Amino acid sequence: MLHSRIFNETEKYRNEEFTTCKEDRPLFVQFCANDPDILLNAAQRVEPYCDYVDINFGCPQRIARRGNYGAFLMDKLPVVKSLVEKLAMNLHVPVSCKIRVFPKLEDTVSYAKMLEDAGCSLLAVHGRTRDEKDGKKFRADWNAIKAVKNALRIPVLA
Repeated sequence: MLHSRIFNETEKYRNEEFTTCKEDRPLFVQFCANDPDILLNAAQRVEPYCDYVDINFGCPQRIARRGNYGAFLMDKLPVVKSLVEKLAMNLHVPVSCKIRVFPKLEDTVSYAKMLEDAGCSLLAVHGRTRDEKDGKKFRADWNAIKAVKNALRIPVLA
């Protein structure tokens, strides 16, 4: 995952964190972000070298809380929608998203539908909530993933 603001601002970060070659294809480039214009600028820098630009709405780490990105944008769905729409309307490669589930299934399905409507072309669903960080302690909610898959027209990855 690349930090969109730092990617735009720092050439050293770009050179060290984003390297690729033709053998890497197909290639998804994943960003964290909370500002549509900053995200678009970062995505346009990698667009010639990738097949998808992915937005990570699933990071539950403390740094994501402090930076107001990842799974902590689940509390700010208009921001999430604006990020996806900005990329979908301005890139020549498709946009994918990674999410976590809400505690309530209907909220998760609504969230996924909003992303699809905003222009997400592929959705990866991490079947745990933002608070369920330990994969050994908390298992994926396969029923939530299945409900999302059944509700959308786009591909859904578990």
